[in-house]
Amino acid sequence: MKVYIMLGMVSFMLAMPTSLAQEVNKENRVIKANSSPLETFENGVYIANKKSCTKQSDECELYIEHIEVVGSNFTPISTSAEGVYTLDKKMLKEYLFGNGNLNDVIALLPGVQYSESAYSASQVTNIKPSEVSISGAQGYQSGYQIDGVSNNSRLSTGNAQVDRNLANDVSGHSQEAFVNLKILEQVEVYDSNIPAKYGQFSGGLVLAKTQNAGNKTRYGISYRQTADQYVEYHKFYAPDYSGEDILETATFNKKDFNAYLSMPVSQNSGIVAQLQVLKSKESLNQLGTLREQKQTNYNGLLKYHHDITPEDQLIFRYLHAPYQGLYFDVNALNSDYDIDGGGQSFMAQWQADRNWGYMDTQLDWRQSQNTKDTRSAWYVWANIPGKRWGEYNGSTSSLEGGYGDIKKTQDTYSFKQDFELPSLWKGFGFHDLSFGFQVEYQQTVFDRLEDSVVYNGSVISPEIACNGYANDCIETTFKRPLEVIEAERGNPLDLSNAADFLLYQDNLLTTGQLFQTRQVSVKSRAKADISYFSTYAEDAITFKDVQVAIGVRYDYNDFFKNHNIAPRFRVNYEFIDGYQLIFGTNRYYQSDLASYKLNQAMQPVNNEVRSILNNRPQQWKAALLKKGYLYEYKDTKTPFSDELTVAYRQPLLGGTAEVKWINRANKNSINRIKGYNDSGEAILYAGNDGNNDYSRWSVSWMAQFSNQHIEFNISHASNTTSRKNFDGDTTIEDAGDNLSTKTLNYNYDDSELVFLRTDKKNEKNELTTYYELITRHDITLESQDANRPIVANLSWGGNWGAWGLSAYARYNGKQDAIYPTSQTNSIKEATSICDGCAPIKREYSVYRLSERPGFWLLSGSVRYDWQLPDESKITLSFDGENLLNKRTYQVSPYTTGLELGRRFWLGISYDY
Repeated sequence: MKVYIMLGMVSFMLAMPTSLAQEVNKENRVIKANSSPLETFENGVYIANKKSCTKQSDECELYIEHIEVVGSNFTPISTSAEGVYTLDKKMLKEYLFGNGNLNDVIALLPGVQYSESAYSASQVTNIKPSEVSISGAQGYQSGYQIDGVSNNSRLSTGNAQVDRNLANDVSGHSQEAFVNLKILEQVEVYDSNIPAKYGQFSGGLVLAKTQNAGNKTRYGISYRQTADQYVEYHKFYAPDYSGEDILETATFNKKDFNAYLSMPVSQNSGIVAQLQVLKSKESLNQLGTLREQKQTNYNGLLKYHHDITPEDQLIFRYLHAPYQGLYFDVNALNSDYDIDGGGQSFMAQWQADRNWGYMDTQLDWRQSQNTKDTRSAWYVWANIPGKRWGEYNGSTSSLEGGYGDIKKTQDTYSFKQDFELPSLWKGFGFHDLSFGFQVEYQQTVFDRLEDSVVYNGSVISPEIACNGYANDCIETTFKRPLEVIEAERGNPLDLSNAADFLLYQDNLLTTGQLFQTRQVSVKSRAKADISYFSTYAEDAITFKDVQVAIGVRYDYNDFFKNHNIAPRFRVNYEFIDGYQLIFGTNRYYQSDLASYKLNQAMQPVNNEVRSILNNRPQQWKAALLKKGYLYEYKDTKTPFSDELTVAYRQPLLGGTAEVKWINRANKNSINRIKGYNDSGEAILYAGNDGNNDYSRWSVSWMAQFSNQHIEFNISHASNTTSRKNFDGDTTIEDAGDNLSTKTLNYNYDDSELVFLRTDKKNEKNELTTYYELITRHDITLESQDANRPIVANLSWGGNWGAWGLSAYARYNGKQDAIYPTSQTNSIKEATSICDGCAPIKREYSVYRLSERPGFWLLSGSVRYDWQLPDESKITLSFDGENLLNKRTYQVSPYTTGLELGRRFWLGISYDY
């Protein structure tokens, strides 16, 4: 702590005294009144023409040289060695599709891919942005900043991409707050050659900058809406579809309201306020019943900036962006679950411009939460009379309930300072030095608010007497007592007789069944307190035609206690004006530590069993393997990514063309090693054996003309994951058993296991089906989400008088994909789980591996501005997605489901 205080005092001393010296120095640099002013922009050239003078001249005290600054049209492609693409305010406005979130626009850039969930039928009503991958990384592995403040949520690791209803977690998002494009001034997206100033990520980097108030008061309101009347669906039915039930499309509406105010408070200060409300309602078919699901997202920004002096500016910004979802599982009864998430942040910033350089001081606080409210027990019943709703989806099981209430919170406090010293010295080129440091404290809490129980492995027992257990046991019941029927017949029923058996079945209301095993997650609280320290330095050296940046970044945290040193190096050689060769080699360290520490602090599940005595269930007691697994992180290294990049740029057809190759070798990835400690407890030890390799070629061309702009890119990528990242086999096959009975080879939670189905043809062209029981951790790796080998983007926008038009086309190449199904499959335990217990079958959800074909999507928007006499305007807008009504292949060839087709938004806004 003393070190941090000393750093702050030194920084303050550097800034304050020089302000007095600068005022004195300003007086010594006064230009006399007869000096000519700066001329206007003409023919792409700014001309500064101050009157020349000598040291002996009485007219002025400082020689002012003639300066020409040649202007050029802006394109997103960088002109430096940094692998950054910049979207300005104009482009952000013209590519406002969907919800208008940050992630909705950056995917038009090379190296950025959407998660496959972005194309699902549920996305049309979803208020959360789709996850995106930059340079092959998962969404949570990339860095997001808003005005220099991190927007990464350590509460989520993209865990809701496969299933939103999680057993031991709350579905969240890689970003704390969902920022609306209307409040942003510009967005910068890095896919490579990222400066040493930025760290704590192993993917890409997204920097968003909010707007400042101008010299005039501006305000406005807008309203956009989409609904089921504006959407077309594609319906697909499985080959074995019975034809009894017809797919119903959702009845929904989504509304987007936005208001803003931007005004100067004084000559030196201004304020910006913005509010967005995004609401969605939809009706979904839950086991034959139409029910309404609701989602709401709020986005509020308040920003104040004040110029204390011409060289000092203070900025205060508060962002509040909560969201709420009222969901239910469409395949389970009594499965409502409410999720509250989002975050808020406060930032105080001081920017100081001095003779010796530039200083940026920033203090911020962030808070986010993911909270789930649901039932505390989850049942996997056998699909038999009394629990028959699973028949609706053709499943052998009937699902019911929820996984219990959970609350996750994250509080982060951060202080950082950045310094830039331009033209520090001129030996061996011109040197611009930048350096800085950051200290951060983060507290993350996982709070299971109640005991949660998962029941699996139902035992069918028609003679069972539940003995007071009403929730996890059901007795056999009849419409009429069997004694009455047998008395009327004059003889007992013979169930071996077909007629008697049919009479018995028609009279049956419920068939007895119960659970003999369950997994209990007890009420508990886990907390992770982690402190971070980082510092960096980078020297940008400019020669005549070559720019070289040499930097290094140091990161430390008190959990892994690793001293991480990341070198950064990049070169830009401009051999002809506008013709550039770029090379870079860099290292980036991951910073997803809170989830690891929480895992280590969390309590394992308790395995419980009960026997049956005289057809009566006995009390629950601890199983022989009484607990699930614990996590242990010891001597664990921080995962990192080594990058090598080569690029070439040149002017072409009025724009800029770029060819780029990037290779990312991701090393020391944390894998899970199954084992046991000296006490016999199951432990998942953290290893560093995982790795994957990402490689991408991309060709881009982007140009901006007087009233329009165009962007094109095509990428070919490969992303190979080592099998060492996977958990591997989860069962032991019992030799000599033709019933395919298996035994789990580890203390897995039932909620963590799923079946992966693959269909392969043998040499005789016969189709063979395989079911492999794997962990959800492995199904995420198998899915290869956001990993299409070929992706192409073509975007265009322009303005002609009062009309504004834009279009965006995207091609996604084919890939192998994991499709969820509504089915379950089972394994039969080889042995009894306790004395008096029968062998049981455990049911798990089934996912299916199949090829997903490539497809084109075309989106576009039309805007008309109606200018009013008081300098205000009304804008009418039309935004359409998938205008050609193409398939997205989110429904596999073997299942029944819906796909999104053509859809659009209508909007109106008033701006002054």
